[in-house]
Amino acid sequence: MDNIDLAILGYLCDNSRIHSTEIAAGIELSTSTVHKRIEKMRENGIIRDFTIKVDTDMIGQNVTTFIGINIEQSKRINIINKLKKIDDVLEIYELLEPYDLLLKVRTFDIHSLKENVLQVVSSLDGIKDSQSILTTKCHKEKSCVIFKK
Repeated sequence: MDNIDLAILGYLCDNSRIHSTEIAAGIELSTSTVHKRIEKMRENGIIRDFTIKVDTDMIGQNVTTFIGINIEQSKRINIINKLKKIDDVLEIYELLEPYDLLLKVRTFDIHSLKENVLQVVSSLDGIKDSQSILTTKCHKEKSCVIFKK
């Protein structure tokens, strides 16, 4: 990875649908060079996905919850693998404190949060305790930040 790759990633973080031609013009390279670099970053696992951001309020999926979980460390891998299978769980992080794991969850309503996530999480073998933080409004959400040079 060099500054050119970082510049390309900066454009893609802003808009994953941007055309290679537009990136090339911005960083003064040929379109084919930009395209090859993007493909190489995909092959090397630097770029994992090209995705979209949805206005969750417009589709009614407006309950975002963070769940802190303390677990039995001997069951860590098994718990994480089961959490990965819960559709409403968007992200899973390992923490130093105050929890062992932190989940970002998005659901349509409180009922689906309880049924599809909280009850499932609390029933997993090895969960010691959990705390939920329901959000009221998102003021900023990005998937990555890379500054274009």
